[in-house]
This record gives sequence, structure tokens and C-alpha cells, in this order.
Amino acid sequence: MKMVSTARRDTQTMVSIAPSYAEFPQDPDASSRRFGVALLAAIFAEILLVGGLVWFEERHVHRPIPPQRKEVMAVQLVTLPPPPKPIPPKPVVKPTPPKPLPPKPAIHHAPPPPPAPHPKMVVPPRPVPTPPAPPVKATPRPPKPVPLPKPVAPPTPPPPPALTAAEKANLMSQYVATLRPIIQSQLRVPAELRAMGMSGTATVEFEVSPSGRVIWARVIKRSPLGAVNRAALAAIKRGNFPPFLKKMPKKNTIFEIPLEVGADAND
Repeated sequence: MKMVSTARRDTQTMVSIAPSYAEFPQDPDASSRRFGVALLAAIFAEILLVGGLVWFEERHVHRPIPPQRKEVMAVQLVTLPPPPKPIPPKPVVKPTPPKPLPPKPAIHHAPPPPPAPHPKMVVPPRPVPTPPAPPVKATPRPPKPVPLPKPVAPPTPPPPPALTAAEKANLMSQYVATLRPIIQSQLRVPAELRAMGMSGTATVEFEVSPSGRVIWARVIKRSPLGAVNRAALAAIKRGNFPPFLKKMPKKNTIFEIPLEVGADAND
């Protein structure tokens, strides 16, 4: 009976206590704090785990390998005695084979000679007389041709004596003197120079062949007036010059002539 009453009292006490929990509502901040504490604990545990792994790897894995000790071996050179000379083998004497016996000569019995025939008398035929050979006429030999005399080449004339520098200069000046009137007659004064009454001088350099043909020409000393330069160059290119003098060298020669172009020049 006492036990039953005690159990009843405990039950009543529990029933009376149970409503007391319902009277206090649960705090949401407490659950979030518990979650934060658990998260920090997990992060801390992970950091400890990673640090331990790193420490273990540095401690046990990356140990410096001790340098290997070099073993030094002492080598002593020993000269060996020369090997003994090989003993030559004894020559083997081959037994000489017995000489073969010469074959016995075969004996042939020669047959008896036949009886000699009786000699026959051969009568030679009568000789036929041969006609005499006709006389051979000797053909006269043709006379040997008389060789014609070889034509004698005329002696080559000696080369003309080389001209001196003074002679060359004299010939050139003579040829230039013949060119000046030709060039002056072919000179055309531009209309603008005549209108303005102006003149100028241009020096022209040109090359002439031995036949008198102008190969090229250019102005080497120009005038400030372009019309003067053009007129002087055209007069040289227009020229039909005579061939070189007899004693002048037969090769292309370059000449240099100053030309005056202006209103006073003649056409």
C-alpha cells in the first residue's frame, strides 16, 4: 500500500511539473547560437586536422637525404710478367707415297709390208706450142707538173707614229673649230628670250662617233634661264657633224663646248 501511494504521489508531481515547461516558450536566438558554436567548433577541428597533416608531412616526408659517402678504393698497378712464348708444334712428317710402277710397253706386231707394185711407164703428152706473146708497148709517163710560184703578200705598212699630246690637242681644236659654225647655225633662240631681251650661256658635253654622229649630249654647266639650257642642248642634238680629221684617233670622242643663247644670237 505504501508503494502504491508513493507511485501516485510521484505521478501527481510529474503531472504538476509538466505544465511548468509549457509556460516558458523556446528562444530562437539560442538555437542560432548553438548552430554558430557548432560551426566554429567544426572549423577549428578542420584547421587542427589540416595543420597536423602539414606538420606530419614536413616532419616525416621531407627529410633531407644524407649525402652518400664516397668510398675510395686504393688501386695498385702490378706489372705482370710476359707470358711464356708458345712452343711451336713439331712438324708432322708425312710418309712419302711409293712411286707408281711404269706401265709395261705394249708390244704391237707390225704387219708385213705389202709387195711393191710393178712400176708403170707413163708417156708424157706432146707439148702444145704456145704462140708468142704480143709486145707490150711502153706508155710514156706524163710530165711532172711544174709548181706555180706562190704569190708574195705585199709587206704590211708600218703603223703610223703615235701622236703626241700637243698634236692631239691641235687636231681636237681644229675639229671643234669646224663644229662651232654648224652648231651656231642650228641654234634656235626661244621667243621668250627675244621678248625680254635676255641671254645666257650653257656648257654642253656630248660624244661624237668617228663618222660625225652625235651619240649623247647633256648640259654640265647650266644657266639660270631654263630656256637657254634647252636651246643649247637642242642645237647639239640637231647637229649633223662632219667625220673626224684624217689623223684623229678613230674612236668615240667627248667634246665640251660653251654656247651663248640670247636675243643677239643669229638664227
